[in-house]
Amino acid sequence: MNFEALTNYINSTPLTWLIITLAAFKLGIIIYEKFNKHTLLQPIIIAYVIILSLIVFTNTSFEKYFKSVEIIHFFLGPATVALALPLYRNLKYIKSLFLPIVLTLFIAGFFSVAIAIGFLYIFDAQLPTILSMTTKSITAPIAIITSEQIGAIPSLAVGFVLITGIIGALFGTIVFKIFKVKHDTSKGFALGLVSHGIGTARAIEISEKAAAFGALAMGLSGIFTAVFLPIIISFFK
Repeated sequence: MNFEALTNYINSTPLTWLIITLAAFKLGIIIYEKFNKHTLLQPIIIAYVIILSLIVFTNTSFEKYFKSVEIIHFFLGPATVALALPLYRNLKYIKSLFLPIVLTLFIAGFFSVAIAIGFLYIFDAQLPTILSMTTKSITAPIAIITSEQIGAIPSLAVGFVLITGIIGALFGTIVFKIFKVKHDTSKGFALGLVSHGIGTARAIEISEKAAAFGALAMGLSGIFTAVFLPIIISFFK
């Protein structure tokens, strides 16, 4: 097989990466369902491995890949807004837990970022890398915009977002078992707060109530980070 010709064809056809991305995710869903929704076989993980392997093999830049799949990025917004439906259905229950929700958002959100930054600082990471890590727990569209505002590297920020989401989806269930977390509201909120969209997708599989609190945590965390993070960073600069 002429690998050079294949590489040139993939890089020269705009629709190729879009088709590959959709096909990889569909294959991930098939594998996930085939193995009774095993935690380690999340569709996003299967798709990520396939796409990353092809990107490395074809030596494609992130900018070129992202430009080819911009339509998917565009639909991330409407998909996120659609999560308002389970939120609306559980609105009364959410109102009754307003104070615990706010406290958890600020405390968990702060320590989640602080611990990650602390580890990078200990290992003498460069400032752009540390700044890119600060957006790890918010959904990709907000992370891209926020990372540009604070002087981080958008592509690296998206990488941290993906890794954080995958880790949360993989080990969230295990953590819940270890600490005997039984309430779907707590599970959903934790997944949405720490692992954004991927975590919320995992919460949807638990129950509608978990999905509602996952969407709530993801939305509030995104707003909180997008508003206050640039202010905090500019203050320290």
